[in-house]
Order: sequence, then C-alpha cells, then structure tokens
Amino acid sequence: MGDRNKSFISDDHGNVKAVQIIEVEYEVDDFGRRTKLGQSEPKEIPADLVLLAVGYQHTEQQLPEKLGVQVDSRGNIVATDKAYQTSVDKIFTAGDCRKGQSLVVWAISEGRECARKVDEFLMGHSELESKEAIHQYA
Repeated sequence: MGDRNKSFISDDHGNVKAVQIIEVEYEVDDFGRRTKLGQSEPKEIPADLVLLAVGYQHTEQQLPEKLGVQVDSRGNIVATDKAYQTSVDKIFTAGDCRKGQSLVVWAISEGRECARKVDEFLMGHSELESKEAIHQYA
C-alpha cells in the first residue's frame, strides 16, 4: 500500500473528501519477489470515508504517527476492547492493525463489530447484529 497511497485530501473542516493515489504495476517472479514496472500519474478518488485493510503486513507506522494514535510495544494501534476506539476521538481500528496478525475470520469478526460501534457512534444506535446476537442463534 505504501506505493499507492499518496495522501488524504480534506475539506475546509478537516473531513476527508478524496484520496490521491498512484497506481503501480508490478511483475512477480517465481520466488515471489516484486519488480516495479511502472506507475500512473497521481489521481484523486472522491471519498467521505476511508478504511485501510493492511492484511498480514505489520501496521505501517507513518499513518498512526500522523494521526497521533497510540501504539503498543509491537506497533499495533491501541484501541478499547469493546468500542474499538483509538486514543484519538473519532478514529476506530480493528483486525490485524489492532491485534496483530491473525486469521481472516478473526479480522472479519472484528471488522463487523467495529462497523457496529462506528454506526452507534455516528447514529446513536445500530441495526447491525452484534457478535453476541449472531452466536445466540448458532
């Protein structure tokens, strides 16, 4: 992701309004090594919400540093267990960047729960099912 994401663009109130990216073309050899073949000119994609999915990569430290969120000794973003809120108001986190590398089913579960908490934060309530409600029917 480091080569693609150039910057977040905000409006006059500090809200994200677009993401500037550069598309990068790679070739992968038989050993899994990537060679950069080329890249596009910077372009903007309109956005009012940005979600980052970093997979099994360690959390990029530039973003937490720029956002001012607290990280633990392993570089994971610190967030409350039940609310998924970071040390900075209105910034939430879930999955690998919060807990470290794990299985995709764990990340999906965390993502769903975090989405529910963001919904509650923004709307005052959520119609998304909680993990407890889903397990109750299983």
